[in-house]
Amino acid sequence: MVDAWKPTLEAINSLEAKYPYAATVLGYVVLERLLKLHLLRNRMTLTAEEVDFDKKVGRKGQRLGDARDLDDKSFIQRFLLNCALGDLEDIYKIRPKGRYSKDRNGVFHSNLYLVNQLESDYQSRDAQNRAYLKKAKEHLVEASGLYFPQWTIVELRGQLQFKG
Repeated sequence: MVDAWKPTLEAINSLEAKYPYAATVLGYVVLERLLKLHLLRNRMTLTAEEVDFDKKVGRKGQRLGDARDLDDKSFIQRFLLNCALGDLEDIYKIRPKGRYSKDRNGVFHSNLYLVNQLESDYQSRDAQNRAYLKKAKEHLVEASGLYFPQWTIVELRGQLQFKG
């Protein structure tokens, strides 16, 4: 599993210097995917202390507790495909001040650009994009340690990599 994700972390690292916004977007994609993969692979052994089995997702309001016994393909189709990052935060009981979706949504939906960068020059936008990237990397490192520790990500000398 880790070997499959190494190139993605390397892409974030290589994009960072010239394209910090692109690296930020990719960082949040990795965060959401790993939260989903952890849930997919560990749903049968996760406890009520770790996840909220009553959280409803999607238009039909599918509960994790009802979906966990589905085969992998059905679990993906009926449950995971309906989970946004905010749903995953609720499922993993991520505290309100520690949520990642607010910052991610600001980047993904261009809200931060429209509010903070629209009239800015390149240097100002670049500095803000680097700040967004810093936050995204912090989120990815933190989430990996808390919610998918089998794939712990660390930042060493400014570069993301898997621990070990």
